[in-house]
Amino acid sequence: MNDKSDILRVIGNNVQQARLSKNLTQEALSDKIDKTPNFISIIERGGSGISIPTIIDICNALKVDVSVIFKGLIDVDNPSKVEPLTKSILTLDKERSEYFD
Repeated sequence: MNDKSDILRVIGNNVQQARLSKNLTQEALSDKIDKTPNFISIIERGGSGISIPTIIDICNALKVDVSVIFKGLIDVDNPSKVEPLTKSILTLDKERSEYFD
């Protein structure tokens, strides 16, 4: 799956499924990450790219691991492929939070 629109649809679907599993509306999630409900809708439809900081915000708001958002895109049967991505994202989150503190 290399087509950007396919990747965005998978990420959007994963965000939607994670949000629904937490019984949150798009509006509730948008409030938690300081975005508009329309922005959440666009992401969930795969209509727009999503930045790493926004992915981190979504994961924190939903209290899910980043692998939930990337499910179906990364070979989780081979942890050596996933661990560097997860570590990079967690490091970015720490750097970002220190920057804004």
